Amino acid sequence: MCGLRNKGVKVILIISCLIASSCGYHFTPVGGIVPEGAKTIAIPVFINGTMEPYIDLEVTKAVVEEFLTDGRLKVVSIEAADVILKGRVTKFEVTPASYTADSYVQSYNVSIGVSLTFEDVRTGKVLLQDQGLGTVFISGYAVTIGNISATKIAKDAAIKNASKNLASTVRSRVLEGF
Repeated sequence: MCGLRNKGVKVILIISCLIASSCGYHFTPVGGIVPEGAKTIAIPVFINGTMEPYIDLEVTKAVVEEFLTDGRLKVVSIEAADVILKGRVTKFEVTPASYTADSYVQSYNVSIGVSLTFEDVRTGKVLLQDQGLGTVFISGYAVTIGNISATKIAKDAAIKNASKNLASTVRSRVLEGF
């Protein structure tokens, strides 16, 4: 009985794989707006166009990590790159999200925006120019009354979270075209 059950499971798995592979949907190594044959990408440090210190470094780090994790394009220096992704942090806002009964701010939302230029180094052609990416990258953090250090740690975590969300969208725009 057990041997018959295992054969049935194997048959179902094989049929499922055949059906899934026949639908025509597949992942390509690169797509979207990446030119054919491009295998490497340079991501220089984004320019900080805000008053928030180090936001450019946090956003750049998140974007680089996103491309490293994806693995379809190898992250390299500008001199060795087939394509280059340049960015500028254009918006950093901290807005109150909730208040205590005494009208003190209880939590904030962090919002980050960027502009991007993606170009083919080999031809010099601009493949993508997006000036307004980022209005939806909001992450919240709580205020710990009387503990500035805890509030700062929460703000930094919110910035990292918003940067990771932004980086995921940047990767999608470049590799999938949306």
